[in-house]
Amino acid sequence: MEGKKRRGLPIRKMVGYSFIAVYAVAAFVLIIFCIGLDMLPVKYLLILGIVLAILAVLFAIMQEKFATGIIGDVLCVLLAVACIAGCYYVDKMDTTIRQVSTTETETDVVSVYVMQDDPAQVLTDVATYQFGITSNIDRENTDKTVEELQGTLGRQLNITEYDSMFTMLDELKSGTIGAIIMNGAYVGIAGDVEGYEWVSTDLREITSVSHKVVTEQPEEEVPQDVPESFIMYLSGIDTYGGISARSRSDVNILAVVNTKTKNILLLSTPRDYYVDFSVTGGAKDKLTHAGIYGVDASMDALERLYGIDINYYLRVNFTGFIEIIDALGGIDVYSDYDFTVQNIKEYHQGYNQLNGLEALAFARERYSFAAGDFQRAKNQMEVIRAVINKAASSSLLTNYNSVMNAVAGSFETNMPQEQIAALVKMQLSDMATWNITSYTSDGQSTYAETFSMPGQQLYVIIPDENSVAEAKRLISEVYGTDDQSNVSNESGQ
Repeated sequence: MEGKKRRGLPIRKMVGYSFIAVYAVAAFVLIIFCIGLDMLPVKYLLILGIVLAILAVLFAIMQEKFATGIIGDVLCVLLAVACIAGCYYVDKMDTTIRQVSTTETETDVVSVYVMQDDPAQVLTDVATYQFGITSNIDRENTDKTVEELQGTLGRQLNITEYDSMFTMLDELKSGTIGAIIMNGAYVGIAGDVEGYEWVSTDLREITSVSHKVVTEQPEEEVPQDVPESFIMYLSGIDTYGGISARSRSDVNILAVVNTKTKNILLLSTPRDYYVDFSVTGGAKDKLTHAGIYGVDASMDALERLYGIDINYYLRVNFTGFIEIIDALGGIDVYSDYDFTVQNIKEYHQGYNQLNGLEALAFARERYSFAAGDFQRAKNQMEVIRAVINKAASSSLLTNYNSVMNAVAGSFETNMPQEQIAALVKMQLSDMATWNITSYTSDGQSTYAETFSMPGQQLYVIIPDENSVAEAKRLISEVYGTDDQSNVSNESGQ
């Protein structure tokens, strides 16, 4: 009997050592993945490596006795599984950051629209309709779209050309034409014109064609170290689906970050601010309209307004906004007022538990407030605060996979992956507390003609000189220079 026990002992140990070997391989791979992610400080990697090695030695010692050996085997398997899961999460984060920091080619989306109550559902349903197009709005892409649609249908479209977008819209509403072909970015602009509010709600998209925007992007050298100060433009565009479409920017926030003093300024500029940018040739336009010419135009408008250089941008669209909040399990947002967004939610003064769609409606609403766009800008800041707080809680871990999927699909930044990793590593190294302040630029409401919609009086906000000057002072204060003019020179380095 004793001989059998002695012969069985090496077999049990071999099984135990096999588990240890599997654990050791899984632990080694996890360390390699963490090194490749390049976000963990060296001291954390050393601690992780030492702990995993000590556990391996402990499991080997536990094999000397039958009872402890069994316990060691179970723990070995559990920790091996944990290491494999850790590899998955690290790889998921690395993949997500790569996707977010890989900027897509911007696109112009031209769509076919019918009235909401039209029976047509797909392109073939409108093949025999009379189509309307405009002669002076994105004509090149409109012609390309017509050509592609005709190729798909295998027939010529019946087209009426209009000099005025509004005449075309009137005839669509009256039934003179059955459908229109138009750059989707201008649908929202038309809906801002008095008497044409119906355009934002009563049109329905049948199909769309995306056209890549060809631009020359200069090769930029990636800084090796985390910049002491930088400015990032946070843009929320009013589209659903992919992030590449050029569209109006409803959210325009500058994040001025000083990594040395741990100060962040969130500077919100109302979407209706009356500004100029390179494309306009000196003419004025709404800040939100700059987005239809690309994210560079939006940054250019803000750079001119505040006399700065913007280093990076982060764009998110409506889809990403909704998905990230839903993935986090909703957010708690504070409202200054009681108000209702029709068909969405009744909001009450105080904290409101909101899902993604409700948070989007909260951030976009302006007509319920006497302060209009200024209150909307404040509410947008509140939503950002709520998202940051929720992401800093255990909700990020419990909903990790869905959060990463939401971020990867609808966020985009030109900040290089190396810089993102360096910022995370810096934060993990010092675990510093950041001081976040916010400011919204003020102005006077009026109506004026805009570059993107000539001949129409649109609601705009004339920048208040004192408010803009205060914004410049705050930028300089956080950026770390007493002379505001230096912000442009230093941030561009």
